[in-house]
Parts: sequence; C-alpha cells; structure tokens
Amino acid sequence: MVRKLLIAVALCILPVTARADLYIVRRGDSLYKIARKYHTTVETIRRLNGIRGKLLRPGQRLIVPGRSRFAKPKKSVATINLLETEARELSEASERELAVKTLSELNPQDIYSITDTVETESELLSDAISTPLDVPYDNWSLSILNLPQYKSSLLKILATIFKRYKNTPYVFGYNNPSRGLDCSSFTMRVYRKLGIYLPRTARGQFNVGVPVDREHLKVGDLVFFRTYARFPSHVGIYIGNGKFVHFSSSNHGLAISSLDSRYFRKRFIGAKRVLSEKKVREVVAKLKEGLQ
Repeated sequence: MVRKLLIAVALCILPVTARADLYIVRRGDSLYKIARKYHTTVETIRRLNGIRGKLLRPGQRLIVPGRSRFAKPKKSVATINLLETEARELSEASERELAVKTLSELNPQDIYSITDTVETESELLSDAISTPLDVPYDNWSLSILNLPQYKSSLLKILATIFKRYKNTPYVFGYNNPSRGLDCSSFTMRVYRKLGIYLPRTARGQFNVGVPVDREHLKVGDLVFFRTYARFPSHVGIYIGNGKFVHFSSSNHGLAISSLDSRYFRKRFIGAKRVLSEKKVREVVAKLKEGLQ
C-alpha cells in the first residue's frame, strides 16, 4: 500500500517536461530489459523506485523515465520552422531598411547609433569571451541583438544546430544524439557548437553565466525551472517573444514552449546569460563566411 502511494505521488509531482511512465512488470522481465526498452539505465530505474537488488515480480509497478522506443519527437520540425521563419523575416526587414535608407539619407543620429553599437561596444567588450562566466553584467548586455541582422543571424545559427537533433528522442539522463538527450545535455551540446562549454546538468548550468531578469531576456539566454526537485531541474534556450526551445519528455524531444504558460510561469526560477557580444559577432562572422 505504501509503495502504491509513493508511486502515485511521484507520478503526480513529476512535471510535464519530465513525465514518467508507469510500467507493470511481466513474467520474464528484468531491469536490463525494461531499461533498454525505455532508453534509460538500470541505475535510474533503481533510484526512482528504491530498488536495491535485481529481482522483480510479475505485476510489480515501476516508475520509468523518458519514453518508450516507439515514440517519436512531436514538435521538432515545427520548432525549427518557426525559428527559420522568424530569422528570414528579420533578415528581409533588415534588407528592406538598408535599401530604403542609403548612407546619404541617414541622419547624424542614425550614424552615431550604428557606430556606437558595432564599433565602440566592440572595443569595450573585446575581452568578454575570454572572461569567466561569472563576470559582471556590464560586459554582457547583448545590445547587438537589437540590430535585426544580428538577431536574424543568431536565430538562423540556432535553427541549424537544432536540426541536428530533430529526430533525437528525449531520454532522461542520456547524452547521445543517436539514442537520446535530456534538457541539459541538449543545451550543453548546442552551446558547445557555439564554442561555449557548459556543465552537464541543469543545476550546474544555473551556477554559471550572468543572471538576467525576465524583462531583459535576449535570444540565446538560458531559462531555468524548478520541476521535480527543489534545485534547478529543467533548462531551455530563449528565442524571443516569451518563448524558449527545450528537450521535452512530453513532446518526446525538441519542442518550443511559452514562459507565460501556466506550468512554466509557476516554475520559472531565473535565467543566465552565457553569450557575449564578441561571441555573437564571432559566430555570425563564421555564418557569413560559410555563405560566401
């Protein structure tokens, strides 16, 4: 009775983004077989169910994380399409603005604004990327993303990276694109592609970077949530307009969600910035080189 109660409570408190399945043991089952079916580990199943040995009995109920081998990512393509569309619209808007405003038509204030953002700030932030992730906030404003061409390019780069994982399933505790990723292994891998090395877990990632208020979020910021534990247990990547991309168990992989949704609004605990202006310029420059 106590075990049934514990299982019921665990299933209730596990979040949508880390939802577990309830598996009923059949004759001939083993911890290894069940772990393989649900793309998890024997140790994980033992930890979730308080099992110390290897013996199972038919009819026994087990909490199993992640997803079954037959489930496929639901929203990966939609997520990537949304990012690509927004990037394209920003790029087209920037091109139209440049076509309409020739240099001779720009007033002195416009010229000063562009120079201040692209050149002066570049000098002030030249050493930002080589600074530890807990540096003062002053060097990490990301005001460069107020320029459509930079925001468009960064969204395009993120969409390209996300494509690598569109067919990867969500599997709790995994860090293998061919077999499965969880929320923090996904963010770790995305930022590694940008040249930034993050800790493996959401809890570890919450301990690096520069704190950012929700009102000042920029594309690329890490957003954190307290879900199945008291510490930060879920993480995603902010993409603007109150939305973020993350690896979700309820969607079996890559998905896009809103910070304003009831679930995430209640569990949001903060955001961290790990991108500097110098890094944005660097990755955007590489993108342009690749297109030439």
